[in-house]
Amino acid sequence: MNVRNALFLFVTLALALLAPPVIRPLSAQPAQLVAIPIDQAPALNGLATEDVWKQAPVFTLSTQGVGKWGAVNKSRTPVQLQAVYTRDTLYVLTRWKDPTHSLDRQRWVFDGHTWQLDDQTPLERGGASTTYEDKLAFLWVMRSPSVVEKGTFYPTYVEQDAAAKYGYQRPEKTTPQGERLDMWHWKLVRTAFTVPAQVDDQYVDDKIDARTAPNAGRQTDPQDPAVPGGYYDNVKQFTAPDGSRVRGPRFYIPGNRNLLVLTQPMIARGWTKEITDYAELMSLPAGTKVPSVIGRPFSGHRADITAGHTWINGTYTLEISRKLNTGDIEHDVIFDDLTKPYYFGVAVFDNTQIGHAASDAFPMVFQKR
Repeated sequence: MNVRNALFLFVTLALALLAPPVIRPLSAQPAQLVAIPIDQAPALNGLATEDVWKQAPVFTLSTQGVGKWGAVNKSRTPVQLQAVYTRDTLYVLTRWKDPTHSLDRQRWVFDGHTWQLDDQTPLERGGASTTYEDKLAFLWVMRSPSVVEKGTFYPTYVEQDAAAKYGYQRPEKTTPQGERLDMWHWKLVRTAFTVPAQVDDQYVDDKIDARTAPNAGRQTDPQDPAVPGGYYDNVKQFTAPDGSRVRGPRFYIPGNRNLLVLTQPMIARGWTKEITDYAELMSLPAGTKVPSVIGRPFSGHRADITAGHTWINGTYTLEISRKLNTGDIEHDVIFDDLTKPYYFGVAVFDNTQIGHAASDAFPMVFQKR
């Protein structure tokens, strides 16, 4: 190689290293999830033994921790996806590896003298990350040109310094002005053991004022006001002999000192007992652990997504079902045009409240029937 050619190569390499990275438009990315048409719906049991799952193409995407919220979880968990659809319903099969089946979510713990909630790491430090449930979330583009243009959902996060201007002490999830995302949020302890098992149907919009939006842009779909729904805290106030007020669990199961999951049907069937007073609260055996949250089915449009899961040999298998058209165009992505792509991303929460691993955005397309 002569001197001139060597100099040219050196300059070319230097410019390439100094140049900003080129964001590849989603339209140019060949990777996609293909939903194939089927006639008979699969069972939502987390087993995925039906022949349709043998026929559906497998799409694997990668996730990794990003930003301050991803610092807690440095995971690079691959997520395997398949999708099928009937005349009116979409089914998504999701598999990912997780060595621990994390059911111990901030439970009440009694040491013989006091009741405390285990692992209350402040949200501004990433939330609970040692005593928490496993979760998985989908984000679907409803109207969000910034995601489609950049191929990532990362702009939905407002970092801590900027969020502080709006009254928050931690990073917040919100979209650019006028944009909106549909969020499907599966929570192992709170939603996977209700009857039916569900996925929390939420959405992300551009709200960013702590005075009117405590969770910033992350909102829940509307529920039926006549039907109480959704998980709630297992907590009760008790009066000690000295007149002080003491918090502790409201329900427990007699004889069970290590209860991991508590649901409304367990209460309705009489399996649980409500603690009546302070004396009873303090009479439970030292070492007793009781869930701090009670799982209860959602209602209204927050109940649009059902699911079934298994955790076998360190692998989650999660089957999700949702109508192609829920009728809630304000809060849900509507799969009404099966000739166009629908963009989505996945986040894996490995035993953590906030810090998670997230994917880029990819298209899902419907194979013609």
